[in-house]
Amino acid sequence: MGRKSDELCWYLNKAEIFADFCNGSIYGGRAVIAPQELAEAQKHYSGNRKRWEGKRISGSRSRDVIKLLCRKDHFIKIAVENQDRMNYCMPLRCGEYDLLEISRQVRRLREQRKREGTLKGGEEYLSGMKETDRLIPIVTVVFFHGKGKWTAARQLRDMLDMEGMDRELEKLTANYQMNVVCLEDLNEDNFKNGLRELIGLMKRRGDKEEFQKYCAENEERLRHMDADTYDVICTMLDIDSLFPQSGNLYDDEREEYDMCTAMRELIEDGEMRGREQGRKEGERRGWEQGKKEGEKRGREQGEKHGERRGREQGEKRLGLLMEKLIKDGRQEDALRASRYAAARKRLYLEYGL
Repeated sequence: MGRKSDELCWYLNKAEIFADFCNGSIYGGRAVIAPQELAEAQKHYSGNRKRWEGKRISGSRSRDVIKLLCRKDHFIKIAVENQDRMNYCMPLRCGEYDLLEISRQVRRLREQRKREGTLKGGEEYLSGMKETDRLIPIVTVVFFHGKGKWTAARQLRDMLDMEGMDRELEKLTANYQMNVVCLEDLNEDNFKNGLRELIGLMKRRGDKEEFQKYCAENEERLRHMDADTYDVICTMLDIDSLFPQSGNLYDDEREEYDMCTAMRELIEDGEMRGREQGRKEGERRGWEQGKKEGEKRGREQGEKHGERRGREQGEKRLGLLMEKLIKDGRQEDALRASRYAAARKRLYLEYGL
C-alpha cells in the first residue's frame, strides 16, 4: 500500500472513526453503531499455496480495516477496503476476503469441536461442525475515494461473459455482490467527528472556489481540529508543507490544530509563490524572446552589412580591372567585362585580382 492508503487505514481503524464512517455511509447519519461496541479483529489471512512445479510457497492476504461489532445477541464483522483507483477485479478480491474469513471461522470451529469431542454421527464428523452451528456474518464495504464514480464491476457476474447463456443456467450461476461507497456521493453532514472535515475537504480538493467556500462556512470546526484528523487531511490532500508549520498552529492546552489558519497561510503562500514564479517565468521568457529578437536582428544586419561590403569590394575590384585594361589599350575587353560575368572572371584571373 502507498503512504496515503496506509494513513487512511490507520485513521479508519480508530473505533470512533470507524463507527462514524459506518453510521454516515451505511445508516445515513443515524447513530446505530457505537465505538464501544467495536472490537479488534484479525485482519491477516495466511496459508500455503502450490505452484505449478510442485514447490510450496507461503501466501498471505491482509484486510485494510476490519472490526468485530459486538451486540448482546449477535456478532458481525465489518470490513472496509480503501480504493483510490478502479480495480476491475474488485468483486473477486472482496469475495476472496470474505471466503477466507468464513474458512478461518470454520477451521477454528472444527478445532473447537474436536477438542470438545462433541461431534456425533457421520454427518457431523464429515462436516467438522454441528447442524446448529452458525458462523459470524461478514460485511465488506469498498470506500472509493478517487475522482468521479465507481464505473468498474460491482458484482462477480459483471466479470463473467453471460452472453448466450439460457435463463435457467444464468439463475444457477454463482454471484457475489460488492458494496461500494463513493466519496463523491457521501454527504459530509452525516458524519459527526473529524471524518466530516476529511470527507468535506477531499470532495472539494479539485475545485479551488468550492474548497475555499467550504473552509469559510466551516471555519469554527476547522479551527478546533484534533491532531490525528489534521495529519490525515495533510496527507490525503498532498499538503505536507503544513507539517513544518504545525508548531505555530497547535494549541497545547486544548490539544487542537487550527486548520483554518493553516489553509489560509497555505493559500497565501501559494499565491505569493505563484507571483514569484510568474515574475521569474516572465523574466525568462523576456530574456529568451530578447535573445531570439537580437539574433534575428543580428542576422539581418549582418546580411545587409555583408551585401554592402560585397558591393563595395566588387565595385573596387571592377574599377581596378578597368584601369588595367584601359592602360593596356584593351578597350574591347573592358567593354566585354562590363557586360559579361564570365569575361570578368577570366580577366580577374589573368590580372590576379
